[in-house]
Amino acid sequence: MIELETFVDRLCRLGADRGPRGFPRRRNDREILMKSIVMRLDSSRTYTEGEINDALRDWKREVAPAIETDHVTLRRLLVDYGQLERTADGRRYRVGFPPRPVVFDLEVDDLDLPATIAAYRDYRRRRRRAPASGAAD
Repeated sequence: MIELETFVDRLCRLGADRGPRGFPRRRNDREILMKSIVMRLDSSRTYTEGEINDALRDWKREVAPAIETDHVTLRRLLVDYGQLERTADGRRYRVGFPPRPVVFDLEVDDLDLPATIAAYRDYRRRRRRAPASGAAD
């Protein structure tokens, strides 16, 4: 199970921290990023390819700007991992149900991702500006 604290920490470090970086290879890190994308989608509706592309671009801008992977590659990864289901003609998408889902702490679903990332960036900014403790006068 991926706990809330781990989810927030890894999401911030992967997506909002210094970049640029590609999509991670570690399974849990991939799952955290994919979960953060799917959280921003409405599981009760069907999306056009353009709508999915827009959602992925928004995610990259607001949640994970450090990730260099383009929206086309992200869409393909989500389909390959079962996070998105695509119609046979490739024109419609909906949130999928992966065959072996990773279990996340239920509190993860209640996160406001842009606010979480903004708070992390603010924390990092303040930390960089703070004088080092124990510095000589």
